[in-house]
Amino acid sequence: MPTNKSKIDGVIDKVVDFGKQLFASVLRSRTGALTELAKLLRFQKGTKGFEREFNKLVPLIEEIKEAYRISILKSLPVAGLRLGIIDDSNIEKSGKTFPKQQIHHNHTENSFFSGMKSLSSAVYQNGKLAIANSCIVGKDDNKIETAITEVDRLIADFLVEIFLFDSWYCKNPLIEHIKNQGKLFVSRLRCNTKSELGEDEERLDALAKGVLHREYEHIKINGKSYWIKDLTLNLKAYGESRVIVSKEGLYDEPIFLLTNAENFSAKFIVRLYLKRFCIEVFFKDAKQFLNFETFFALSAHSLPTRIGAISLACSSPDALGGGGSSAVALKVR
Repeated sequence: MPTNKSKIDGVIDKVVDFGKQLFASVLRSRTGALTELAKLLRFQKGTKGFEREFNKLVPLIEEIKEAYRISILKSLPVAGLRLGIIDDSNIEKSGKTFPKQQIHHNHTENSFFSGMKSLSSAVYQNGKLAIANSCIVGKDDNKIETAITEVDRLIADFLVEIFLFDSWYCKNPLIEHIKNQGKLFVSRLRCNTKSELGEDEERLDALAKGVLHREYEHIKINGKSYWIKDLTLNLKAYGESRVIVSKEGLYDEPIFLLTNAENFSAKFIVRLYLKRFCIEVFFKDAKQFLNFETFFALSAHSLPTRIGAISLACSSPDALGGGGSSAVALKVR
């Protein structure tokens, strides 16, 4: 028991240290910044005074974001590949209707709900994760263009080398943009993606059924078994490409990974892609512990600030690297 308590205390101490670095950066970037923020507390929410003071502080938010970026860079490890992760999550919302709010489909429960979609980008390195940015995307927004903007942000601000994303973002405009930047990517492919075999076409899932189980290579990642097959296919949508087929058991449905990384082993590519699920932990903790859904009943103009605050709360690289994100989120709440 004392050991577990000491681990939690250590995680909290690291979060506090990260916070000290952040606010020290804020103070260096703008003298009296905290005094300006404190003025907001003199007014009750919804009053003209609060609105007036909030509008004065909007420019300061960008300075806080810059201080946040600097703090993340100082906290990330020196060793290891720096990965960029892009994903989105549906957020149910009640109360006043906001811009970009629409009806979404819950695939798990096969139901519909009113809400918004939050697109987030994260940087990961050697066990440390930080949310770089989160934004609301609506039906009038192009998610691929938004993702391209996030790719540029991750390269410019965090020097990301490899990008990870799921099949929804596996589109040529995003892939070509990453290639043109001289970067690598690993993405999941849809199982109905077609491969050209001479004059014929065949879906990837149908193609995989023709591969015998004994032709797969058995590997272990973190003690878990996977069976993988490294292929070069002429995909109808992407041209000649490297595709890694991966499954967890003899009768399990395989997944298909597309990558332009030619010098990495198939095992290493699967290991890289598994890091993508770190951002799912952020979405889970943000919703479960930090009211990522319930706060949306507030005014629409405060959304960027509140999303940024939640990203900050979940994004101490030391905290998430220590495996204590839920404990940290509870403390923050």
